[in-house]
Amino acid sequence: MAETPGHESDLDGLIRILIIDIDGVKQHASFEHDKVRYLQQSVMTWLDVKQNQIVKVFTIITAVFLPPTLIATFYGMNFTWMPELEWEYGFLATTLLTLIAAVIPLAYIKQKGWLR
Repeated sequence: MAETPGHESDLDGLIRILIIDIDGVKQHASFEHDKVRYLQQSVMTWLDVKQNQIVKVFTIITAVFLPPTLIATFYGMNFTWMPELEWEYGFLATTLLTLIAAVIPLAYIKQKGWLR
């Protein structure tokens, strides 16, 4: 195209408008990017909270069942001499001890308010 006088100033004006529009789009894209980043962080935080709740449940289950399991393992070791087995109330005492060993951590966890 041949350059004609007077069209150059029109072209400069259009280019300025285009640059302003591009800058506006750039700012809008930056704003939308920040919104997406915030939403992503919110979702990650929510997932972390859910994961912590799941880990808490597994921890409570472990705390409740570990002491009775430990007591039961002693009876699975096949010792030749276990005096409580010869006692008339040995089985009952062992069973009660196992239940108490399970209830104590559960009561402590409930008292602390961790079981919700």
